[in-house]
Amino acid sequence: MTEWKGDILAVGVTEKDMAKDANSKFENPILKKLDAHLGGLLADVSAEEDFSGKPGQSTVLRLPGLGSKRVGLIGLGKSASTPSAFQSLGEAVAAAAKASQASSVAVVLASSESFSDESKLSSASDIASGCDFF
Repeated sequence: MTEWKGDILAVGVTEKDMAKDANSKFENPILKKLDAHLGGLLADVSAEEDFSGKPGQSTVLRLPGLGSKRVGLIGLGKSASTPSAFQSLGEAVAAAAKASQASSVAVVLASSESFSDESKLSSASDIASGCDFF
């Protein structure tokens, strides 16, 4: 994920994924790794913008000099388990891509370990259905 090179790396996060420890570090392993790679920028911005992973929330950071030009956090709400949550993620990714004139986007879920292979396919389909720009 941190090695990916492209225009936008969009990370779908639930409210639970945004939990931080006593040192204001993400507890979620994917966010923790990405934040460490970015020198704590995600934790700082999420605190400054009061980003908590609620549905409809998003924040996109420009990252000059790194593999991906932008990293975005997209809120999925309490859980990432409904088709509408994934369609909303796709819509938010499409809007961010259009706003920044991106031609390449990667979408990652901060928590996907509990998904079966079948649910991963249907979730990917729901995300794609929300993206109308490709």
